[in-house]
Amino acid sequence: MIEVEGLAIRAVAFDMDGLMFDSERIAIGLWRAAGLSEGWEIPDPLLLGLVGHSSAEEKRLLVRSLGPEFPYDKVQARRLFLEAGYYRDNPIPLKPGLLELLGSLRRVGVPLAVATSTARPRVLPLMEKAGILKRFEFLLCGDEVDKPKPDPEIYLKTIGRLAVAPENCLVLEDSLAGVTAAHAAGARVIMVPDLIEPDPKARAMASRIFASLIDVRKYLGL
Repeated sequence: MIEVEGLAIRAVAFDMDGLMFDSERIAIGLWRAAGLSEGWEIPDPLLLGLVGHSSAEEKRLLVRSLGPEFPYDKVQARRLFLEAGYYRDNPIPLKPGLLELLGSLRRVGVPLAVATSTARPRVLPLMEKAGILKRFEFLLCGDEVDKPKPDPEIYLKTIGRLAVAPENCLVLEDSLAGVTAAHAAGARVIMVPDLIEPDPKARAMASRIFASLIDVRKYLGL
């Protein structure tokens, strides 16, 4: 247990992409390349808008913006192919301070979980290659919930499995969708922004906003 500002933190839940892994920039580049391979140039603002969302929500956003003729399934398949090749040939880019934060939390006996919008078949290889899979009690992935972030379902289930009260669970997130989901679940949420600066909504919901996981570790006194 950690006590911060008079509140006991008995468990911590981590998002994955953009929070633990510096992967959102890579994903945007792969989306761009996959779109061009099918003759579609996907605007950068639209690609940024995909951050933090499930595959189903990505499809909805892309088709809504580009029209029903956008070949989502082909572009997505191409993107996944490119992604597999990229991560086969390159190391997983960890966010600064991640390993130190995970190690410190484990040393003080705080149970850890991952709650990500990414589907499990994509999550496991990345976590294993990064060498951090065994640091977590469990993973809850986007294909294992009915309603994706910003719905609170994934965090309600995560908190339930961690067997702590919502106010005693700290969630670390990088996106507005994730912050919204964690806040709605009753958790205390710290935002570590990645590609998108926090807007007024995110600032209102986040307990704290830090530039890096290094700052989070300092805040927790670890």
